[in-house]
Amino acid sequence: MCYHKGVHSYGVVVMKTIGIRALRENPGVLSQSAAAGEFVLVTNRSDPISLSVPFDDELLRAGVHVNMAIKLYEDGLLTMPKAARLAKMSVEEFMSRLAVLDIVVVDQSSEELASDLDALND
Repeated sequence: MCYHKGVHSYGVVVMKTIGIRALRENPGVLSQSAAAGEFVLVTNRSDPISLSVPFDDELLRAGVHVNMAIKLYEDGLLTMPKAARLAKMSVEEFMSRLAVLDIVVVDQSSEELASDLDALND
């Protein structure tokens, strides 16, 4: 494993480089490095394939949690309320953000929507 120092928006960053084979033998290196605030560049035959970044307050200030929530919602892995909670927004705020990005908020056929509206009127 190699160590490199670099500059990030909030100071000097220590970054490890680890090959995919070494990572298979020692998968705990990612969680240990994250706990130490270190970035880890994963390589496959010297080609970069992934960058592990510690999930910290700086990342949250950069808005990563909002982007994660949007992606997880869009992929159907989180419900609207759970995605909004991850984004630290109300459901209404999250829906507005999705609308700005042209992401479908209500995915119903016209028949399903009409049926739901009829049920509300009953």
